[in-house]
Amino acid sequence: MHILVTVLGAAGDEILSTDAWIAGAVGVEERDNDLQIAFSDPEAGAAFAETTGGAIDQVADDTGLDEWRTHATTYQAGPFTIRPPWLPQTQLPDLVIDPGRAFGSGSHASTRLAVELLSDQLCVLTDQVVSSPRVADIGCGTGVLAVAAATLGATCVGVDVDPAAIDATTANAIANGVAATIEVRPGSVKEAYGTYELVVVNVTIDVHEAIAADFRRHLAAGPVIVAGLLAGPQEQRAADAYNAKIVERRQQGEWVGLVLHLHDATPSNR
Repeated sequence: MHILVTVLGAAGDEILSTDAWIAGAVGVEERDNDLQIAFSDPEAGAAFAETTGGAIDQVADDTGLDEWRTHATTYQAGPFTIRPPWLPQTQLPDLVIDPGRAFGSGSHASTRLAVELLSDQLCVLTDQVVSSPRVADIGCGTGVLAVAAATLGATCVGVDVDPAAIDATTANAIANGVAATIEVRPGSVKEAYGTYELVVVNVTIDVHEAIAADFRRHLAAGPVIVAGLLAGPQEQRAADAYNAKIVERRQQGEWVGLVLHLHDATPSNR
């Protein structure tokens, strides 16, 4: 059984949707004006309902969790059209992304910002005659960012603590013909140890602050793209967490993506 939490009048609330995924949701769907969030963990569902004032129901496994697919559409992000595999190709270049049970279909503003910044930074690296730049995608979700980078000629490492994300990233790399240039590693930021020309981290501010120390300890990086931030104080909080300088900023609605240049530090090998 799943716990289904219905928050009345919350359809379109991107912050609440993001909070739901952080709280352990396995599915999020808009129904008319309401937001329905499914949890496989009853305690997590009950806690989220208490916090949001949502109503709780028990439903059979997977009931309603895939109905959002009938409403899915394509999205523009950087040079790409992003579409789920059950929709026809509209224009090139396109990325075929099936979210499965992971987060990151490409529709969220933070993902679109990250794709835009990633594409532009890879163009800069290409202009600097960097052949096959090495990119890390921290918290890879569905792999949309790793797939975009690989499509643009990079070799990539993607890490995520969610097994569903590992499955989705692997499947989407295959679907887009870039599996040979994407290595998917289960686990935290520590598992992305290495040296990279570019790193992208599209997570919420609390996760940025939680992983930043390990990031600096285990990775050596050129520019770092951080997304998943709300405009305002979260921007400087992210820069401070990574001990970095903000060199570029873009905004869509209330969401912001940044390019950071790290202050000097020497990571460990692992």
